[in-house]
This record gives sequence, structure tokens and C-alpha cells, in this order.
Amino acid sequence: MNNRVIGRIVTISHNNIIAELSIDVGNYVSIYDGIRFVGEIGSYVAIDDINRRIIAEIIAVDEKNEMVSERMNKAGSRRYLRISLIGEIANNTFVFGVTKMPPIFSEIKIISESDLQLMLDITESEEEAEHGETKLKVLPIGTSVMFPDYDVKVKLNEFFGFHFAVFGNTGSGKSNTIARMIQTIFSKTNLPARGAKFIVFDSNGEYKSAFENIGVQNADIKVKFLNTSGDGNEKIEIPVWALSVDDWAILLHASEKTQVPIIGRALEFIRLFDVEDNSDEAKRIKNHVIATVIKDILSSSENQTGQSGKILFALSKFNTDDFSLDKAINTNIEDTDFNKGKIIPQTISIAKAISTDYGKMFTPFGLIEYCNSHIISDFRDLIKDKRVIPYSLQRFVEAVEFAVLYEGSINSARIYEYTSTLVTRLKHLTESEQGSFFAKTDFATIEDYIKSIIGDNQLLNIDISSLDDTATEVITKVFSKMLFDYIRSLSPRNSMPINLILEEAHRFVRTDMDYGVLGYNIFERIAKEGRKYGLLMGISSQRPSELSKTVVSQCSNFIIHKIQNPDDIQYISRMVPYVNQGIIDRITYLRRGYALVFGTAINLPTLTMFEKAVPTPNSGNSNITEKWYIRGK
Repeated sequence: MNNRVIGRIVTISHNNIIAELSIDVGNYVSIYDGIRFVGEIGSYVAIDDINRRIIAEIIAVDEKNEMVSERMNKAGSRRYLRISLIGEIANNTFVFGVTKMPPIFSEIKIISESDLQLMLDITESEEEAEHGETKLKVLPIGTSVMFPDYDVKVKLNEFFGFHFAVFGNTGSGKSNTIARMIQTIFSKTNLPARGAKFIVFDSNGEYKSAFENIGVQNADIKVKFLNTSGDGNEKIEIPVWALSVDDWAILLHASEKTQVPIIGRALEFIRLFDVEDNSDEAKRIKNHVIATVIKDILSSSENQTGQSGKILFALSKFNTDDFSLDKAINTNIEDTDFNKGKIIPQTISIAKAISTDYGKMFTPFGLIEYCNSHIISDFRDLIKDKRVIPYSLQRFVEAVEFAVLYEGSINSARIYEYTSTLVTRLKHLTESEQGSFFAKTDFATIEDYIKSIIGDNQLLNIDISSLDDTATEVITKVFSKMLFDYIRSLSPRNSMPINLILEEAHRFVRTDMDYGVLGYNIFERIAKEGRKYGLLMGISSQRPSELSKTVVSQCSNFIIHKIQNPDDIQYISRMVPYVNQGIIDRITYLRRGYALVFGTAINLPTLTMFEKAVPTPNSGNSNITEKWYIRGK
């Protein structure tokens, strides 16, 4: 039988279309392009209309008993299909989405092979470039479950030129999916993807086994591995001087009103004192800053021994020719030995002036007079240097403590309370594991640092599995922000696209982080602005409901493996486009390695079986019986 008609539409509503199968149609029909099963859930049917062919998916099959003859009271059975409209074919092109409903009593037909080819976009994977070389335009990612003869392919530009997401329970195949796609991209040797840049934050340390042979099998592709432990590979270090006020605010959980200004002031002081500038203006500014600090210390209610210690710290870390411990100053000293009450002019060092004997400072008033001579009124107008200069974490600690003194916190118990928590957090950072990743480095600019990290490598894998959640969040956010700042500075814009893949993204791409100070989350900013500069995110997570809604809503393509958590399922149904209830129902019972693929890079949502990566990521389950049952020694 070559007639494709299997029934007609009998019910149409805004969310429900029901078709009645013809009585003479069995479970199978034989047509010229093969034998097809009738009424298979997830299969497609066609509905012809004027100038278009509507494509629908079968989502349910019902059987209903009817009385075919009242006289004989004989029961009959009719079959009904519930279908969901998914797209239309017009001018030999398939478009996802339907412009209007089909008419009542329209015939439904078994879909043809040519329609399937249009729907699944079965075209050649490569297009000719030059000199007999070819470029990939679509990437095969797996096989259609409903139509095993067809490969599922995604359009390269539409998939990797936008943000994408991979969701699924642990063990559902997310890592295999990502590894397989990257392996396929870099397996091409005829005009290989030399211009590609993939950066993978490997949260579980599982991708090294999947990626280490890529550069061996394809000599044109370079793969670089970094980690946070330094074992066997190059250890990643973040240049501490590349951190802006915003970065430090994130790192130290600084409050906007009291602590962020201290951070900004500390960075100003580093630029001021650590740059070799002997101009008269620079000397005036430096002297003013030190003089202000010393005056504030001497005017505080703290005992003079404590005052002396603070001045000693300040001058040992920040000094000039006019303000150093051995600088000689003219002051008046009361002669207490022979001519009591007589004031004697004397030249002494600042170190001598702040020295104490039985808790009393030698001559604080003489030092205050000397400081007054170096105070200037136009200080704020003179601070114009915004250069980034290399400094160490320890130098930043010193600058913050100096800035706290400059802001006069010792004269205000409330200000001291706020600033002391900042200093405490900073000192804790220097002693913690995450502090070891912030170094002065050998690079003078952020551009040099990012270039050294990326280099001419096509694939960079950063293993952060040895870190706890706090350290992971800090390293990932700071690196991502530097990468974003770097790629925004490139000219022409979008000249070097980078795909940033974040494994276990729910650990740091959260909706409730980093709003207090900055007003934005760096990953949300990348999600909203990164595409136009060429920074594209791929997020992988087993808990999508914990992810930032902004980031998920900016993703254009989705690969969803098995998910069972009700919160995650509900979240996906609300946040992800292209999804109907039929798709949501399916993701709860998918097998390992199977996923629903949908988005702008593929014509219609497709249940896909992904092939195993070769070699696979190190993410397999434990073999319990092998590990438990062993022979004794």
C-alpha cells in the first residue's frame, strides 16, 4: 500500500488535537520507502494544508469502544491519536513552530523519507573551502532513537556560536557527551580547527583521559592541561595584581559602603608608592598621604606605645625621602636636665621622635608640626594614575592596612569594626589554600597573562578538582572575569571566539551570588554580553534548579539527559524554550547515554543516542562486585 493516509483530525483545541485512525489501518503500513509502525509514540505524521505541510508528533494513543449497531448491540473499537504540532514545511524548508492550526477533518499521513530529511537536516557535514580542503558546517553528535538510520547533527555556527547547556543526573552521560563532541571537532585533519579555543573547567578531574590523545592523533591540535595541585602538570596561578576593586570585593565579601572604598584606596596607594616617579607632584602626593596617616595616628586616643608601633609599621612599608625612619627633622625639645622649661631647637630622626620611654613618646608634637607642613588641599585632584602594576598578595595586605590607617579608622570605633573584618578576611586568604593561587607572576599585563595561558592551544583543560567549593568559586569567577575583560579588549571585536565550558556549574553559576557589591554576577554578565564579543559559555549541571535563571534563559541549545528530581524538572519546564509536556515526561526515563537535543542548532527536538567518547572521561561508576569480593592474601 502506497497510500500514506492513516486517519483524520476530529478534535481541535488550543492545547489538544485528536485524530481518528481509519478502521482499515493496522499496526503497520507498507509504503514505497519502507514499512512503518502506526501510532508509535514520538513518531511524526504530516498534515497537508494550502501551501504548507504541517508536521506533528504523536504523544498518545487511545482506544475507545463504541456501539456500532444499536439493534445488534455489537461493540466495536476505534483508535485515536493525540498529536502535538511541531513545525511546517514550505518552499522545501522545515521551520520549527506552526503559524496556524490545521482545519478540522484534515487527513493525517505517515511522514515521508524526504520530509524526514528536511526535518532532521540530513545534509553533507562538510563544505568545500580552498585547495580541496573542507570545512565542517554541521557536527554529527549521535543517532536518532526514533529513526536509527539517521545521524543527529547540529549546526556548528548555531550551537557553538551561542551559549548551550547540558543537564542530567549524575551518571547519565553528560561528561561523555561533552568529551565526544570536542573529540569529534578536533578529529578533522583536512583543514583542522586550528582557530578553535575551548577552555574547560574540569570540576571532577575527569577529562584528562578523554583529551590527552587529541594532540597525538591530530598533530595540528594542541592541548594544554593545568591544575591547582601542581602534580605532573603546570599549576595555574592567578596574577593578584590583575584583580580590580570589584574582584577583590567578590573575593573578600566586602560591603559596599565601608569596605569597598578601603580596597580602592589600597590599590591607589600601591600605584602611588610602587611606581618609580620622582616628579615634584608625585613627591607631594606621597608626602601628603604619609603625613595624614601619622597625624591621624597621633591624634587618636590610643596609648603612645601603640601609636609608635603603627607609625613604625607605616613608614617601614610606605616611605619617601621626606618621610622615613632615619629622616632628620627640626623640632623643639624641652630640656629636662639642666634648664627645666627651656625649649631647645634640636634635629632628630623620625625614629627618635616616635621612640617611647616608659610609655611616653619622645616628641609627638614636633612630628605633628612636621606633618602639617606636608598636608595639601588638592589631593583628590592629583590622583589620576589608573595603571595596573604588578604587586604581590603580601603587598596588597600591607596596602589595605595602610589604607585603613589613612581613613582614620582608629579614631572611629564603628569604622574600625567594619574595616577590621576586611583585614581579617584578607589575612585569612593569605593563609588559606586559595591564597596560594594568587601570585605576582612574571607578567606585566593581563593581556600577557591570558596569552600565556591560552597560547596557541586549541584546548585548555583546567583541573580544579582538588579545591573546595569556596576556592573553586573564587578561581573560576576571577579567571572568567579576566578572560571576559581580555576578550572585550580585542580588535576587531569577536576576532577570537572562545568557548568556556563549566562542569558542575551549579557550584558557582548561582542566581544569588555577588549582587551586594557589584550588582551583577560575572557569569550572568557573560551570558548577556559575551556572545557579541566571542565568549560563549557551555554549562553542565546535575542540578539545573540551582543555576542562575538569567544564565539558563540565555542558552540557545540544550542537551538534556535523564533527570528525576521534581524541582529540576519543574525548573526546566519553566526556563527552557522549545519544551512541551511530552518532552518533559520523556526525560525522566531516558537511558544512560541518551538525551533530548533541542534549540536553534537543530530543526526539532530529537531523542538522541550519543556514541561513547574514545577514550572516555574518567567518570564511570565503581564496580562494586569486583571491589568487594576479593581473595584473601
